[in-house]
Amino acid sequence: NCKLLEVLNVGNNKLVDCFPCMLRNSNSLRVLVLRSNQFNGSVQCDATRNSWRTLQIIDIACNNFTGVLNAEFFSNWRGMMVADDYVETGRNHIQYKFLQLSNLYYQDTVTITNKGMEMKLMKILRVYTSIDFSSNRFQGVIPDTIGNLSSLYVLNLSHNALEGPIPKSIGMLQMLESLDLSTNHLSGEIPSELASLTFLAALNLSFNKLFGEIPSTNQFQTFSADSFEGNSGLCGLPLNNSCQSNGSESLSLLPPTSVPDSDSDYEWKFIFAAVGYIVGAAN
Repeated sequence: NCKLLEVLNVGNNKLVDCFPCMLRNSNSLRVLVLRSNQFNGSVQCDATRNSWRTLQIIDIACNNFTGVLNAEFFSNWRGMMVADDYVETGRNHIQYKFLQLSNLYYQDTVTITNKGMEMKLMKILRVYTSIDFSSNRFQGVIPDTIGNLSSLYVLNLSHNALEGPIPKSIGMLQMLESLDLSTNHLSGEIPSELASLTFLAALNLSFNKLFGEIPSTNQFQTFSADSFEGNSGLCGLPLNNSCQSNGSESLSLLPPTSVPDSDSDYEWKFIFAAVGYIVGAAN
């Protein structure tokens, strides 16, 4: 019933509950923080086209949420697709003016995890967007629709049970500064499209089942080996194993093919084959 609610932060408590689907049709909610509680169950709601349309920061990390990430879940978050609405309102951060005809207002703050470190936003900019679903029990694939969130700054899906390939559509998130997909069951090659994320300052793809050559262009030249460790099939810089040596090692594991030195080798092979044939017929 809170028609003007913009920020709901109940993080770091001992709440046991399910995902608050009753807020899905709010026209004002911008920040939802459920972090470090005992929330459980699915995050899917009976969503409409206008569900969560103003949401710009969602942090549900460190809970017991389960299920898959529905493609429609990301399709409705228009607050993460456009970044110029604050120009129309004349306010560039979330605030509530509590005395009319004055300049006094209440200003929200929120603590988020960005680039592996906790960060306190003293002013919640209306253009700042973040998704943190880490440390839950989500399964299934990462939907391609996540690439529609063109204004997204932070994406953290680490420490879940997600599988399948990394969507190429993540390469469309040109504003992305931090990407953490570590400690899942993701497989396949690292999409070359990720190399086009020129604002990407923090990357963690460690401890998955990725393979192939690590992209060597643009931002990927700046990341350390820690970003890729725990993927035995990956090769290339900044890892110590080169893709060329991996290929030669795999070939060396194949049994050697013998080349006959003389015609006598063929004769002995013919004799053994004939004996085997006779024994088999006698049985």
